[in-house]
Amino acid sequence: MPLDTIYLTRHGHRLNWTIDFRTGTYKSQFPTPTGNPADPALTSHGVRQSHELAEHMAGPEFHPKPFRVYSSPFYRCLQTIQPSVEELKRKHQDQSSNNGRGSIDAAADLDVRLENGLGEWFGPTTFFDHPSHPTPSMMRTHFPTIIPSSPETKYTPLLIPSSRGETIAQLHNRLATALEGIIADVDNEVNALEAGIPPEQRTSKSILICSHAAPLIAMGRALTGLMPEDSSVEDFHVFTAGLSTFRRRGTDKARSQGSALSILAEGTELVRAKSVPDWKGRGVGGGWDCVSSGDCSFLSGGAERGWHFSGEEGFDTGPMAPASEPPLVQAPRSGTKL
Repeated sequence: MPLDTIYLTRHGHRLNWTIDFRTGTYKSQFPTPTGNPADPALTSHGVRQSHELAEHMAGPEFHPKPFRVYSSPFYRCLQTIQPSVEELKRKHQDQSSNNGRGSIDAAADLDVRLENGLGEWFGPTTFFDHPSHPTPSMMRTHFPTIIPSSPETKYTPLLIPSSRGETIAQLHNRLATALEGIIADVDNEVNALEAGIPPEQRTSKSILICSHAAPLIAMGRALTGLMPEDSSVEDFHVFTAGLSTFRRRGTDKARSQGSALSILAEGTELVRAKSVPDWKGRGVGGGWDCVSSGDCSFLSGGAERGWHFSGEEGFDTGPMAPASEPPLVQAPRSGTKL
């Protein structure tokens, strides 16, 4: 059977960064592992959340277990899912021929696939570049147990977001494009694996995706096809380390929406993706139903740090002062609900 379940999780509680809106200068609260000021590590509380997520996903009642794992390439996302992936890999290696509920599919490949199309959202700007996405080779040095050797040769991202940021509408189209490609990739892999297997022996397949607050809201809308007129509507919950579950409705592919450059941010690079799907009202990959939104029942701290859009996060006014001048204001990224 094709892919039928998608799990979405947000990274755990992280350290902060600031940006000088006049110059586009990012600064981190503490030194970051990758040297990128917008790529902080988890706090100790976030690390605890990551282990609680792992215990939940590895438990016997969690079904179906992930068959593939995708992540934004940022450090905090990989740090969040590292305990889960390591434990799932251990159980995959140790399990016997048992294929019952709660087991891991024999053909599971749990090495994390780094997809830039799932990366963080930065608002549009005309006068500076936002911090770059970390490279797979760099992240391999930090997470060798969950990222394969020579990661660039094992997985090629579907697209690269524009370094000049995106509007809210462009963000949604970027995530729809990434999801359409991910679902098609996994469907093809499942079809190849099950080509010679009788229908009654085919098993339910699921994937795990770890990303950030804004992209996850956009993913929920792209999967269901439900795009509200007001983007600030709180329709999908994205608490830190919370888990959302989506079940597939059908397998019909969405139509192409036309010229990608008109609905994606200028500078977005389509690598394997060809076009933006027509996802509104139908959903990518045939459409999905949200059966659980932001579940935090397994987290000792419960639901924390919810997030919603609160208007365009833009920097289109141009530089208002030379970089040599001391900043007047340094503010955390807008939209965060503390």
